[in-house]
Amino acid sequence: MKSSILIIISFSMFSYSYGQQKTESLDTQDSIHIEKLYGLAKENSDRKPYEAKKYLYEIVQYIDSLVTPRQSKNNYFNKRKADAYHFLSYYERRENNFDEAAILAQKSIDIKLANGLDSLLAISYHQKAKAWIAVLNSMEDGIQQLEKAEQVAKKYKQAGQLSEIYSSLGSAYGVTSDTIKSMRYYKKSIRLVDSIGTDYQKAAMYANYAAILRRFKDYKSSLSYLQKAIVLHKKNNNKIGLESGLYALGVHYTDIGQPLKGITYLKQAIDLCVALKSEAVIPFRYLELSRSYEAIGNYKESYKAYLEYHKLLEKRNDVEEAKKLAKLETAFAYEKQKVRDSLEFASEKRELALITKSETAKKQLYFILLIITVLGGLIIGFLIRRIYKNKAIAATLALEKNKQELAEFTSQLIEKSKAQEALTIELEELKSEFGEKESIKNLQELMATKILTKEDWYIFREKFAIVHPGFFNKIKNKGFELTQSEERLIAMEKLGLDTKQISNMLAISEDSVMMNRYRLRKKINAPKGAPILEHLQVGQ
Repeated sequence: MKSSILIIISFSMFSYSYGQQKTESLDTQDSIHIEKLYGLAKENSDRKPYEAKKYLYEIVQYIDSLVTPRQSKNNYFNKRKADAYHFLSYYERRENNFDEAAILAQKSIDIKLANGLDSLLAISYHQKAKAWIAVLNSMEDGIQQLEKAEQVAKKYKQAGQLSEIYSSLGSAYGVTSDTIKSMRYYKKSIRLVDSIGTDYQKAAMYANYAAILRRFKDYKSSLSYLQKAIVLHKKNNNKIGLESGLYALGVHYTDIGQPLKGITYLKQAIDLCVALKSEAVIPFRYLELSRSYEAIGNYKESYKAYLEYHKLLEKRNDVEEAKKLAKLETAFAYEKQKVRDSLEFASEKRELALITKSETAKKQLYFILLIITVLGGLIIGFLIRRIYKNKAIAATLALEKNKQELAEFTSQLIEKSKAQEALTIELEELKSEFGEKESIKNLQELMATKILTKEDWYIFREKFAIVHPGFFNKIKNKGFELTQSEERLIAMEKLGLDTKQISNMLAISEDSVMMNRYRLRKKINAPKGAPILEHLQVGQ
């Protein structure tokens, strides 16, 4: 049996780590809500794992919904998101969804590496290793991940993690038939867990050690450790661990020639699987039950259990398991040669062969349909990309045109401003030469009006909005209610106009422009000297 179920103790370890981080913002509504979801996931971890998964996904979604700057400033959210991905990887791995488990484990690792959570990496590398071995069937790559986990655990003196990592290394080397390394790591694991481990950890390590001893045919020692693990699982009401232990007992007794005992424990394991809704595990329990019935010559019950395995595996719609099923069906046919004298069984076997042939034909048809669908999708995708490419080109041309029009209109306003300024100077000279004549006075009042008229502003704002869509809405969404004159000033800033050009366009003095800029900076709480657009985050 692989690593026993340490989910509750892992939750507790993460909670303890969290408790040491009191400097984080635990009094916020967001953190309180996340802790509530985390507590519900922990509460359902062994009784209702499918419910625990739901709460963990809710944690990820809730943290993703928070404002990004807030997330980056508070490492508490990063820790909890990494924790959630770690436990989701565990559940997916237990349900034989190894690809998804490996992806989720990597997400947890990425978050920890990006946010300086190096001390928490051991458990994530460990989780990835177990998923990776199952996905790629590459023991070498899996062992490399376990060695990374070992290095981190040693660096941060994480003895509890080391005991689990040593156990997994023992299992890995056991699969490669390296008996010496396997036993060396397992003995390290047992010594550690006996000295510092909790009941949960001891149960897991004993169960793993029992599995490797059974692999090496040391059935007596294997049974002793397996029984210890089951006692601890019962003591802690760990139903997931108990189910795995009962299953291992069933396999043990069948292997040593006591299949009747094996059948008893396997049925108990199946009942617990049903109660826990462990749909991914149940098929393989029935497969082992079929083997045990075969061992006592009860081929009818063996066949029934095998059909149940076949049906439940199809229900999972697992492509990889379907491939394994084809191989198992072939092996099953040859292994049952001894019952050829049974006409009933021979008839049932032929029916199963017909079903298999029918399923193969269906798969071929599905494959052909898949090819047709893929080709059709490629053609449609090409046409859609072509349409969108043409639209993108048209949109780019239109935007460039609008930018040009805005630049020209702005240039016209600046030229108009310069002309008016020159005319105003000339009027002053006439005034000094001819005195306060009424006609000059009226003309002077006319020229004192703002160059950027209301009509000019609307035209300018319309062109500006085309080139910079949503510019003013972004400012408003940040909670700043700007006056029309403030909008004008920010628009001039956006166009890169200097103080002189802005004063000319708005028909005000440069000092007035500086004062308006000072007031605007004060209104939006921008530090002295800080660019206004950069502070508002609308400069791009």
